[in-house]
Amino acid sequence: MTTTTEVLTPTDRPGLTRMLQRLTADSRFLAGGTDLVRSIINEHLRPDLILDLSAVRELASVGLEDGGLRIGATATFARLEADRLVRQHARCLSDAASMVGSRQIRNVATVGGNVANASPCGDSLPALLALGAEAEIWDGDGRTVRKPIKDVLSGPGRTTLRSDQMIAAFVCRTLGDGARAAFVKIGCRSTVAVARLSMAVIVDYDSDAGLLSGARVALGAVGSTAFRDELVEAALKDQPADVRTAQRFAEACVEAVCRSIPGRYSLPYKQLAVRALAYDAWNALRVCPTCEPVCWD
Repeated sequence: MTTTTEVLTPTDRPGLTRMLQRLTADSRFLAGGTDLVRSIINEHLRPDLILDLSAVRELASVGLEDGGLRIGATATFARLEADRLVRQHARCLSDAASMVGSRQIRNVATVGGNVANASPCGDSLPALLALGAEAEIWDGDGRTVRKPIKDVLSGPGRTTLRSDQMIAAFVCRTLGDGARAAFVKIGCRSTVAVARLSMAVIVDYDSDAGLLSGARVALGAVGSTAFRDELVEAALKDQPADVRTAQRFAEACVEAVCRSIPGRYSLPYKQLAVRALAYDAWNALRVCPTCEPVCWD
């Protein structure tokens, strides 16, 4: 077991590339440190190397690029909550960022760390999936590749990245004028709560016709990783924005939970919770008057 840890602090991409070559399976990245520091203190984690990303300014940038939105991996949740471009072009991610932990945590925790940590309840994951975001990945040979978020996640706490690879940014298309987006979650309390269930929804809404021409829906904290569900999306696509569609959407979400965690002890709770959460998401889209969940005796 390694007893000492070397800390590397690059200041630019060439230096970062050289240092990526030295990383092993026992090495760790440091951005906000909210997960890493806890693991070092509580789980006695002893990395051989820690690669501190805080001095590479490019990794923290947020801006428009080639018709899309590029979000640096070390951008903090406080930045994403407040950033004008994120609120305009990726509203569900801004909403998700506003619900991460406490203000102190949002000031240091980063979106790249949230994804790389690969927790099934990571708040940014459903939002990024619904946005169709790709992870921009750098490696120790200086190469850059992009992968859909779903191809980066492989299970709880696991990704498909090699030890010499890191997430540098996330890139997604900007939403059209008719797009409506929302992120909602349920925790064990109203603030500073780990999600027990979360959802990001994006719809293309024709306000003149009152129709939803397209939909992207992602669920979190209801399986080994966050995921998009095509059957839930189909319940919204080409449907009128009315109470019947809201009901079909809620029932489709219940069915998605049943498919995701069959036989799990938490299934009865999450069946009820996701129905209520679906109505919260629907109402947050503001495509029709407020709808209330259908109740059964």
